[in-house]
Amino acid sequence: MGRRFQVVIFISCLCLIGQTTGKPGRNDKHSNKGAGRCQEWENDLKNNISAPGNITDYLKDFNETISDLSPGCIKSFNLNITGYNLVELMRFLNEKYDQLIPGSRKQIYKWVEDIYTKTSGVGMSTWRPIPNEGKPSKKNYNQGKGKGKDKNHWLTLDVLNILERFIVQAPTSTFKKIAGGKFSMVCQLFNTSSDLLDKLFDLTTVQARIFLKGLEECVNVDIRNETVIANLGQLVCFYPVKQLKSLSATAINALQNELLNCTRNIKKIYEALVEVIAVNITSAENLKKLGQAVIGLKISQLSNLSDEIVVGAVTKLKMVKGWSKGQIRAIIRKYQNVENVTADKLKTLGILISGIGAKTFQKFNGKEFLNAFNETDVKESLSSMLPVQNKAIMKGILQSVKIDEALEKLPDILVPQVPVENLKESGDVVNLDYLNKGKPWNKGQSAAVINRVKDKLNDVKNMSKVKTVVKGIPCSCINSLSPNVVKELANNPLVSSNQIRCFSVKFFKDQKASRPNYFSNLTVDDINEFLVSYMVFQPDIEELKLIPQNLCSNMVELISQANLTMLPRSSPRHRQLLDYAIDCLNVTVSSITEEQGNSLGSLVCEFSPEEIKSLNNTAFSEIVDQLRECGRFDGGKKNALREKIVLIYPPLSNWTVDELTELHDLLAVLQPEDFTAIPNNDDIRTALEEIVSTRKPVNDFIPSDFNNAPNLSLLSKKIFDILKKASSSSRRKRETVCKTRPTLEEIETLGQANNLWTAEQLSCISVENFINSLDTLTEVKGFTASQLEALKSKALQTYGMDITNDELASLKMITLGFNDEDVKKYFTKPDIDTVGAISDYKDWASSEYDSRAKTIMQNLLGERADSTLTSTDLVAMGYFLCTRSSEQIKKINAAAYSAAAREIGSVMCPKIEALTALKEKAVEAFPDVESWTGAELQEIGVVAAGLSAEEVARLKTSTVSFLRPAAVSKFPVKVFSAMSVEQLRNLGPQNYGAVTEAQKRDLPKEKLNALKENAGFPRVAGGAGSICWNLAVILTLQLLSFTVALH
Repeated sequence: MGRRFQVVIFISCLCLIGQTTGKPGRNDKHSNKGAGRCQEWENDLKNNISAPGNITDYLKDFNETISDLSPGCIKSFNLNITGYNLVELMRFLNEKYDQLIPGSRKQIYKWVEDIYTKTSGVGMSTWRPIPNEGKPSKKNYNQGKGKGKDKNHWLTLDVLNILERFIVQAPTSTFKKIAGGKFSMVCQLFNTSSDLLDKLFDLTTVQARIFLKGLEECVNVDIRNETVIANLGQLVCFYPVKQLKSLSATAINALQNELLNCTRNIKKIYEALVEVIAVNITSAENLKKLGQAVIGLKISQLSNLSDEIVVGAVTKLKMVKGWSKGQIRAIIRKYQNVENVTADKLKTLGILISGIGAKTFQKFNGKEFLNAFNETDVKESLSSMLPVQNKAIMKGILQSVKIDEALEKLPDILVPQVPVENLKESGDVVNLDYLNKGKPWNKGQSAAVINRVKDKLNDVKNMSKVKTVVKGIPCSCINSLSPNVVKELANNPLVSSNQIRCFSVKFFKDQKASRPNYFSNLTVDDINEFLVSYMVFQPDIEELKLIPQNLCSNMVELISQANLTMLPRSSPRHRQLLDYAIDCLNVTVSSITEEQGNSLGSLVCEFSPEEIKSLNNTAFSEIVDQLRECGRFDGGKKNALREKIVLIYPPLSNWTVDELTELHDLLAVLQPEDFTAIPNNDDIRTALEEIVSTRKPVNDFIPSDFNNAPNLSLLSKKIFDILKKASSSSRRKRETVCKTRPTLEEIETLGQANNLWTAEQLSCISVENFINSLDTLTEVKGFTASQLEALKSKALQTYGMDITNDELASLKMITLGFNDEDVKKYFTKPDIDTVGAISDYKDWASSEYDSRAKTIMQNLLGERADSTLTSTDLVAMGYFLCTRSSEQIKKINAAAYSAAAREIGSVMCPKIEALTALKEKAVEAFPDVESWTGAELQEIGVVAAGLSAEEVARLKTSTVSFLRPAAVSKFPVKVFSAMSVEQLRNLGPQNYGAVTEAQKRDLPKEKLNALKENAGFPRVAGGAGSICWNLAVILTLQLLSFTVALH
């Protein structure tokens, strides 16, 4: 008879996945505020504003929470409200206007509109215009008109003054209704003592044009009059430049005074104003008299001033706000022709010091810098400096000032530049009270600092002080925190998706351990304790289905408010949560009502193409606001949305600004032929410009699975076509060589869309316009080789054969248009400022540019050995560093590398050989890969991709989430597959999003399943390991059953 042993071992695993953030009662900083029903405090507000009685004192209770007011809740506000309460509530909301999210502002406007269009309205006898003693008096023309209810339109003068800033949420058609005619509401408003126009800071260009045009139609209102100009409020920021030539000197002075109140970019007005003033600048006094209008001087005009005039006016010029980088370069170039820049003169130059090169900064010591930073404008200049300039300053400070003193005195913008190794040397200055100041620590610094205070974190008061360093708290620490401390941590809006994952898993694990059949026995009180962001990763779908049916709507309410963009786009949990919500509502998508669609929040982003097509038109219109927040749509979804929009909205040929503004990012689903059908006019162009301007190009690495940005290139193409059509109709016919000559205004308007010009058209830019548009052209992404060559030729035509290092630096990415012979000819003696200005382009590290890059490096270094390179040199080299050989990199000083490690770690070298050589230098600077901390992995950055398979396997499981996503994306397949199950399980959602398909394909099933847990996939039964094994867990493995059967 054989002998058989049956061994059943039940192991308790510690699962460190990620946890959440937010306040109990769903008031969660990581919620999707556009969705869901009312939170408890919102219900309280909603019920009381419609009750009789004075709510003035009551509203004060919402000072802290009103910023979280959600559009979904506002939609349910009662329309029956007393006139007094409406006035008081709107006054309160106007005071908090800037704190409200855009969707809430829009919904508040719609709510007020509904009060007057769907009910009999409310009495407005309670409104009184506020005296405005500080402004010149206005002539009270037609004072009596407009009171009470307008027969033709609900928006009377009284209602307008109740809405105040919320009027900018009105559609363009409404603006036209209240601004048309000699006695329009705009005319009436202007002739009262209302200060509404002073408050409209977020007016759009089209809205302002309508108001100004309306004022021009008013009886006895002349916008060229100095008294009228003084009362235009924010409309002055859109003053029509065509009117400037007809202004008197007094009116021009009034205009200049009012323009000082503008917060938007008004440089075009100043440029036109300078031309009108036509000052002959023959002295520094002439220049100073221009005041703020001096920023209207183009770069070419500044360059033509004498050096002495600029030096004589510099004390005034340094106080001017809004200089472009090119203007500052032109001023500093003039200044340095006459003056030697010393440390004492840094304060004299103020904001202009961003035009001083790193080479000059290297002459100053730390105390001189810190002394200069006592001046606010000197500090402000740091934000527009290149990395090489900031590094030169930081190096000077750390060489001569102790780290504790430096940390106390550093401007906030330089704090992220402090190397982790220097932070380790700091003393008691880095404590919880210091962290409470909320300095802008980077993630690596945060990890280093948290390590110093970790023993004090299990305290609510202390946890409230971590502020920006929350990013550095690892999951292993979160698992040891008490529940009330976790909730305090969860309120921090800066927690990462991986921390959210840790929070939520810990919370539900603890609940399930303490209560058998936890989900089956869930109560309303239990759900009220859930944080919204738990829903991003937990509970898993099978557990959600165990929750009693009568409570599922409570769960859907929570889910609809969760920020699901913290999940990778490919995560199946997106669709699973929508299916759960639809099942709970017991409806089909085709039968969804307006209210049900609204209650789904961001889950509407997950509708399939068929479901989008099946939506009834009313429900679709209701969820447009939610859909436009989804970001990018691809494939079938994109086509289905386009079909729905074309079906529901007016014919494309009849579209106005209203349709564009309402759809906003959803315009990205339209096809080229759709944009062709949309009218070509200035208002359409301006509206499209404002939409495109909300999406700035991002230089940082974004994992493909988290790239939600819609493609707005067709909007840019439409802008380009409208501009080109307008310019071609006004262009002189005798132009033969250059039929299209891009103007300065066109170039500045197009921004990133300047890559739509042909190479021939770019070559037709005039020399003057090239100089003046260089700031714009050098920021454009996606120029082709032929376009870059055309711009290079234009640069050489502009600056001549003796082009200087400073001029080469100003060309930035245009230098990529220089061929091998050009590089040898013009880059004969580049300095760190020249190289530092052009080294941010990864093209230099490609095989196509290899010989050019090596020539530039050879000419930069000359006879210098690699061992003499400083941290400033290394930062300046950027992508040129990738072209250095392994032997050259090996000679770099380890201390210099360490001081520049963070910046080097952002360089995405394409060749693994360069990364491997840099990794060897990292190992020299930060010995022992096994002991690398999260702080060091963050500091090393992409260089970590040079690790070998053996080294990767030795990384601590608790720190792998601190790998930068860019590094993860660069790991060779065989190296990535060397990661253990536990390492992969701990990688984190952002890093999961960076994993390539090739890397996934090479993983065995067990490892792939572990990796997928980062994306919200449930753990596969029988999967080995857990999130974070530690010694205590291993030692407490419980043998619950051990059976031995002998046969």
